[in-house]
Amino acid sequence: MRRPLAFFSSALILVAAVSSVSAQQIVARTPQGAAAVETTQSENGVQLTITVGSAEPQVFDGVGDVLVPIRAGNRSAPVIAFDIDRDGTDEIFVRTSTQGQRGVLIVFRWNAGASEYAPVTFAEDTGAPKPYLIVHLSQQVLVSGTVVEANHDSTDGGRKRLRVFRYRWNGSGFVQTADH
Repeated sequence: MRRPLAFFSSALILVAAVSSVSAQQIVARTPQGAAAVETTQSENGVQLTITVGSAEPQVFDGVGDVLVPIRAGNRSAPVIAFDIDRDGTDEIFVRTSTQGQRGVLIVFRWNAGASEYAPVTFAEDTGAPKPYLIVHLSQQVLVSGTVVEANHDSTDGGRKRLRVFRYRWNGSGFVQTADH
């Protein structure tokens, strides 16, 4: 099953300060057994494929341009299986670059009703929830417990600055916390 994530460009420019990885394979835990998670790099960007047992693989095209590491617990990699809500089923965290200037974090959660993974939403103080989080390309993204901590560029009085934002897991997605 192919699912385009069409909110990203396919430019392949990357800031030199960020080291990239072209492919990665991991295993995630689901109620139906192990899920094989693989990312591949093509001329269209990063493709994510998730296969659970003998079911048809889920293929997500266009999850970004180039893989970029994320940090969760004591692990650092562009794709990490991490059980954020401690229910025994891993969420899949994928960090990429897009448009050569931005970083993106996408988190996939097991949907038991549909027996497949789907992106969760990130809700900010303003705006509608989105199935991804824009992050600073060259700054660390950290998953600690039930919180994602990421840096963003912001404009304050006409001056650009880097700010840390925190997003807390609410059981179905991430919501921006006031403690930034």
